[in-house]
Amino acid sequence: MISAFDYDGRKMKAQPKSVVLLCLAVACLSPAFAESGTWTTPVSLSIGGQGWESAAAMDAAGNSIALWDERTTQDQLWSRSKPAGGNWGHVAPVSAALQTTLVFPAVHMTANGFATAVWTDSTGIWTADRLSTGKWNPPQLLGPEASGPLFAMNARGDAVVAWAIDGPSASQNSVMAALRPAGQSWTSPQILATSAFIAADQVGISENGDVIVAWETFIVICREGNCFSTNFALHTSRNNGQGWAHTGILLGPDDESHIAHVALDAGGHALLLALNSSGAYVSAIQGPTGNTWSTFNTAVFVNGLTLESGLASDFQGNVTMVYETINLTTSQAFAISGSIADNTWSPPVLLSGADANVSQIYFEVAPNGVGAAIWLSSSGTPEIHAIIRTGSIATWSAPVTVSAPGSTEISPEAAAVSASGSAIIIYSGYNQADVHTEYVSNYTP
Repeated sequence: MISAFDYDGRKMKAQPKSVVLLCLAVACLSPAFAESGTWTTPVSLSIGGQGWESAAAMDAAGNSIALWDERTTQDQLWSRSKPAGGNWGHVAPVSAALQTTLVFPAVHMTANGFATAVWTDSTGIWTADRLSTGKWNPPQLLGPEASGPLFAMNARGDAVVAWAIDGPSASQNSVMAALRPAGQSWTSPQILATSAFIAADQVGISENGDVIVAWETFIVICREGNCFSTNFALHTSRNNGQGWAHTGILLGPDDESHIAHVALDAGGHALLLALNSSGAYVSAIQGPTGNTWSTFNTAVFVNGLTLESGLASDFQGNVTMVYETINLTTSQAFAISGSIADNTWSPPVLLSGADANVSQIYFEVAPNGVGAAIWLSSSGTPEIHAIIRTGSIATWSAPVTVSAPGSTEISPEAAAVSASGSAIIIYSGYNQADVHTEYVSNYTP
């Protein structure tokens, strides 16, 4: 499954790449099968105010949960759940009033329906658990005066949250993490690294509870009032239940080696994917004991602009990265598939079909490889398009429209899939009363 939710620009991180040269260099394959399942007509998820910033999750049986920022007199985190084959239930409050409009919640579910949410307000990073009975426990302040959490949880409930925080002086900024073994309490925040300029990139967790945090250091140069970042150096820290082990510099320092993604299989084998100084996405693998990373292998090279949507692995170590390529006239969605076992990659697959102007791509992968991806198509009238994959080596379906006709200023916000093959997508838009509303559509295989 996607093991981290990135709050930095809603996963919109840009680096130099190109769709035209990509298709000249390698075969660009396209999805070839039509979906055998059905998407429901979207229904309003948020009620009573303005709905914003949704998150979604599903358990192994297809039971669903949705979370969003409901803006009434004050922002508050609300949720609704849906049993597999049933309807969406009543609203359940998750948090007290929030003192911010930048909440960006994330939520994950275990295989048996236990859910954990993570979000931010002006006081720091918060978390709350929802029991399989449907009741939310009181929120817990996890990272005081912190923001930008990266959150991962596996199917049994082991979890990690990592973030970067400013220290007491300019040279003491830190990357921190808190862990929660399944069925236990969160640890106190632990400092992984300290530097003058430091950022947390992504976290990953395996089904046996091994955790990896990818992070980077850099420098900032200011000249005549203009500042820019350079000398990025990529690092990882790993915890196999016996404390943190840190690598040295894996890539860099240079102008491009950063924005790393990490994924683990069920046994703790790991793959690290990052952009290097030549403009290629490169990957390295690591064994379950946390030994040294392998040499980097090229996953894909695109000479232009790209926005990554993330990296995910199934139980067996089949990995997928979905990304958007942009040139002067078009933008398209692609995926590459690889293997943690041998660090090899297949050619890119074109996901977006005839769409010539896509953005805001979200995708999710279940532990058995079932996947879903959604994006905003702006080639004509704006629509939310979705595709389904029935397994890690299965072909992606052709895109279908899942948004209702006539929605205005729509935007995709979340997707979730289950091992049983069902899925949900959430998007936002203004209704006829000019109320910003969260809409949800369900997929049944």
